[in-house]
Amino acid sequence: MSRYRHSAEQRLADIDYTRLTQLTQLKDSLHSPEEAHKTFMKLYQEIFPRPQTSLPRIHLKTGTQPPVKLRAYESVQEVSRHQPHGKPAQESLMNHVIKALKKFPIERSQSEHHVIYKLLKGVHSLTSQLGSQELKQISAVTTIETWDRGQIIFGHNGFYLVLKGSVKPFNHETLKEDQTVTTIAAGGSFGCCKPVNAVDGGAIIQCVMTLETCEILKISHSGYEKLKKDILAQDHEVKLSLIQGCQLYLHWPKLSINHLVDGMQLKTFPANQVLVKEGKICPFVAFIGRGECNIFQDVRSLIKPLDKKGCRIRFVMVGKLGPKQSFGEVSILLNQLSPCTVITATEVHGGIIQPECLKGLDSVTTSLILQTAQPMCGKLSEEEVLKEFLTQERMKKWEHEKRKILSDALFYNGIHPGRGKWAFNRGPRGVTGKSKKTI
Repeated sequence: MSRYRHSAEQRLADIDYTRLTQLTQLKDSLHSPEEAHKTFMKLYQEIFPRPQTSLPRIHLKTGTQPPVKLRAYESVQEVSRHQPHGKPAQESLMNHVIKALKKFPIERSQSEHHVIYKLLKGVHSLTSQLGSQELKQISAVTTIETWDRGQIIFGHNGFYLVLKGSVKPFNHETLKEDQTVTTIAAGGSFGCCKPVNAVDGGAIIQCVMTLETCEILKISHSGYEKLKKDILAQDHEVKLSLIQGCQLYLHWPKLSINHLVDGMQLKTFPANQVLVKEGKICPFVAFIGRGECNIFQDVRSLIKPLDKKGCRIRFVMVGKLGPKQSFGEVSILLNQLSPCTVITATEVHGGIIQPECLKGLDSVTTSLILQTAQPMCGKLSEEEVLKEFLTQERMKKWEHEKRKILSDALFYNGIHPGRGKWAFNRGPRGVTGKSKKTI
């Protein structure tokens, strides 16, 4: 009983009895039915008062801004913290690089190596000395040194980049500061990656004195030379695998393979790029590592004139080239015109040998190439090309008709590819109800 009494009292407490009394006395004060109806509906809504929700009070100190502005200011600070611009961005990058360089190279993560690379690729004095591949791997040999104020640093044994602090060029012979050169601040550099005798030593600062505590990135000559040897060894292994991967060169002597490796350049071609044109000498010898190429031959009997200046040539695909295959050797060495056109079907990674390098090989290696290599595609007769072209056109037309018939059959039977035919009604708590067929 107490529970029901409590709920009744709670319901009574939610009624405004003053408005209720006015509502009961409404018929005595008004004569017009329309006016009485409007007044009744207005008072009836006010009988049940709605509870007012109040937000917690915010205590502001004297001189502070309203809460909304404070939150907006904090959000701007948060955005600027994650997306710094200008000088703060450079300082933030420097701090990240210093933190990463404090670790041994073997302990640095991939993201830390990327941060170091991001900083170094913006240093012009370094990018002018290193190639792109060397710059990507230079993080493996970079170290950091901390120097106190007033110390002298000799830059004859490496490349130095000031990350924090500033230095002043110093003449170690006269033991005086070099007044002709300005102070080197954070982001400046001195020294060189290569030995001084291999470059113009007069244009490079070789000695500095610290004006404050400095954090300096260092690339030593020994580390740079080791990096170059590692990169050359990696390239040599990749080129060797490209040549030995081809079945035609599998049993070649190592000395002759090394001659080809020395003249090879690693290269990547995008999709749909013409590598060889029909009727032209191949511009290079190519060894395919990854990717595919299509071989085309023109159908001269189906040449259609477009206008007075040119004509449209129809091509037919007569073959493909894939990984562990090569082309261009016979065309270059015998000065033969290519019987077909080669176009990349996908992105192709491999190696190429320029004509001057191939023709500069010794007679033994040249003879081996002519005995080993084969033409990429035999020249088909005009009748064979036309027959192959008509066969491929019929196959294209049949594939198109087949897809159209199948699509129409599915559509007129209420079936749409990619969409389900049955929908399930899910009840409460994930219980699956009866299935219903969609229309």
